Amino acid sequence: MKNLLIADAGSSKVKWSLLSDQGIESTFVTDGLNALLAEQEEVGRKLSDAASRLSGKKVDLIYWYGSGCAIPRVCKKMSATLSQVFDVREANVSSDLLGAARALFGSHRGIACILGTGSNSCLYDGEQIERNVPSLGYILGDEGGGAALGKRLVAEAFKGMLPANVRERFLDTYQLTLTEILDKVYRSPAPNKFLASLVPFLKDNLWNPYVYSVVLEELTAFIRKNVAMYDGAHFLPISFVGSIAASFEKILREAASSQGYTVSQIMADPMDGLLKFHADETLS
Repeated sequence: MKNLLIADAGSSKVKWSLLSDQGIESTFVTDGLNALLAEQEEVGRKLSDAASRLSGKKVDLIYWYGSGCAIPRVCKKMSATLSQVFDVREANVSSDLLGAARALFGSHRGIACILGTGSNSCLYDGEQIERNVPSLGYILGDEGGGAALGKRLVAEAFKGMLPANVRERFLDTYQLTLTEILDKVYRSPAPNKFLASLVPFLKDNLWNPYVYSVVLEELTAFIRKNVAMYDGAHFLPISFVGSIAASFEKILREAASSQGYTVSQIMADPMDGLLKFHADETLS
């Protein structure tokens, strides 16, 4: 068996695992990387950091599943950079969505969903993505994702919609003025990550019915605008990966149920599923 380096790359973090015939040789986490949005210098720097974490361990083949890797030209460029940095002949680059689908369903058909910093979904045929309702990113879409939830929280707070005691708690927790928040949203290089960083406040305050309803509405919007758009969705298994899906599992299942769906499986991250998929594929 070749030494396989598998990367699950999101905007917030990249999780790496090196798999050999002896099992998992190494697992570590580096800074997030969106191949579509990052400058080439940043890509090279972050990949070099990852390569240094391997401490000289040999890599034969790389599987990179990443945010921003749904566009062929981006995948081709990313593959070339990975091959150069890690000195390998072959670097397979695919979308994080395909990674989620393989982790959740292996070689079986189903609807795979991501709820992390952003959100996405696809109809998976057991090998490849058959259909994808476009995410449209954190400005136009990403319903139910961390950035969308954070955006909703900020809007509710400063438009006077949040209950007064929750609003005061929010302002006290983050010690940010409206001007500072707007600066982070409109001037920082990663506003989606900033907005997603506010989600823990929602989780900590679900005791408040209004906060609970905000999260429920956002997750229901994901189901309506994404899952429900696939033909036969009511008859297929529907599963999720991502920190938001895991953090709000109970509300996510409630949102799905309200629209007539049942959630099969929820994973905090896809790495264990990807390790099993590639181990099975290599041994088969």
